[in-house]
Amino acid sequence: MNAAADLNDAEIGELDDLLAAVPAPLEALDVVMLDGFLCGVLAQPVALEMSQWLPAACDWNLSEEGGQILDANTPGWHSAKQERLETLVRRRFESLNRSLVEDGWFDPVIMQPLDEQGQPLSGAAEIEGALAPWIVGFEHALNHFPALEDLTAAEIPDLLACLRRYLPEQDEDEQAYTKALNLEHPIKSLDAAIEDLVGNVVELADIGRNERLKVTTVRRTDPKVGRNDPCPCGSGRKFKQCHGKEGQ
Repeated sequence: MNAAADLNDAEIGELDDLLAAVPAPLEALDVVMLDGFLCGVLAQPVALEMSQWLPAACDWNLSEEGGQILDANTPGWHSAKQERLETLVRRRFESLNRSLVEDGWFDPVIMQPLDEQGQPLSGAAEIEGALAPWIVGFEHALNHFPALEDLTAAEIPDLLACLRRYLPEQDEDEQAYTKALNLEHPIKSLDAAIEDLVGNVVELADIGRNERLKVTTVRRTDPKVGRNDPCPCGSGRKFKQCHGKEGQ
């Protein structure tokens, strides 16, 4: 069976409309934030099922303590919308996963930011306006699934800081790091910023995937019983004449 195709532009617009139609009080991510969120899920060192992460994508305020989960029975929603939403999200998720694994690259969903008069922004304002929503979505995934940040890989803090440099709200440490990055590695165009974002996310996803693929060696905690030793069950017979027969 062929893998499902990635979303085309019309389907990305359809998905954005579906997310915008999610009824209050739920606050779904928009399609750009969702794209970052999906990459944040894929970068985790543990494989997560759609049922684990989709609720957080459909409600910004969903907490670990619970909350309303979007489904076909949600007032103001219905099964056809739910099914279509899940289909489109799953296709984008699977396409991103294929791109990360097979290509070491992906094309993020980024929108051209506009000013209050509807004109395209330029310079630093364009870069921040275009990338910040995507990174906010990525951060949303990390807030719900912190396993990636809990890893001890030395590269992770720097890679995350390179993403957070595009966020408008930063703490003092992040501001200092961003200032240093802008001096040492200035980003002069939106295309260069997108390339920088993708490269950092690919590295994070590689770290998470490598952690998932590690094989845990199970070591014997009890001494091995010889065939002529007394059976551990206490029967008084030799192991080979008692429970050892089970392996024969």
